[in-house]
Amino acid sequence: MVMKRISLLFLVFAGLFVALNPAKSEPIYHEKHYPTGSGPFPTVVALHTSGGFHTVQHLIQRYIDDGFAVYAPDFFTRHGLTPKKRMKTFSKYRENIEQELSEIVALAKNDPKVDSQNIFAVGFSNGGFWVCYLTGKGLVNAGVSHYGVWKANMGRSITNPYPMDYFSSSSSPILALHGADDGTQRMKFVSESWDRAKDNGAKLETYVYSGADHAWDRKGSSRWPYNEQVDKDSHVRTITFFKKNMK
Repeated sequence: MVMKRISLLFLVFAGLFVALNPAKSEPIYHEKHYPTGSGPFPTVVALHTSGGFHTVQHLIQRYIDDGFAVYAPDFFTRHGLTPKKRMKTFSKYRENIEQELSEIVALAKNDPKVDSQNIFAVGFSNGGFWVCYLTGKGLVNAGVSHYGVWKANMGRSITNPYPMDYFSSSSSPILALHGADDGTQRMKFVSESWDRAKDNGAKLETYVYSGADHAWDRKGSSRWPYNEQVDKDSHVRTITFFKKNMK
């Protein structure tokens, strides 16, 4: 009788623990969008800026229009991240987000509407850092970083070895698009990071837009001027790079 009570109490407490501590094995929130048709479609994992998930939503349709399905994960909300806490993505929560984005790619590969042989990544600012992870570890065919984070610390010099240390000779190709006048990720440090990534074996191509600042695709932003020419050209370069790396 005593053992039955102990077992019952154990089950009650175990149930409370599960209820109060939901399993982290559930994938992070993500949206899936597909072109018209049955597929399977080449697919883009679209990664948002430190402004949050909404900063990538207005860009999804352009990839669908080019025939790509889109998986768009929100890698901030689960960890309570905000723009002011954005640096924690590169330190405290880095390994968590690595695992969560790996799971998103795995979900895409098992989606019957996705061409599992042709999965790509595109990232903007903070999301560009995670494109380095997905390509560096060879989890996608190729990736493109738009005004990405290449210096993931607040100091004057580069002290965080990531994203450079994601790369090796077995990494997937990556294209880095950056603005020469980017005041958030300055070219001095970005160039140093590119050199270090290449030293590690990165298959890195780069293109620098003269006169362009950070977040060139952000219409209506009071902080960064929208640059229509760069916005359109960067998208064309992205699609061209993806198609070049299709199987």
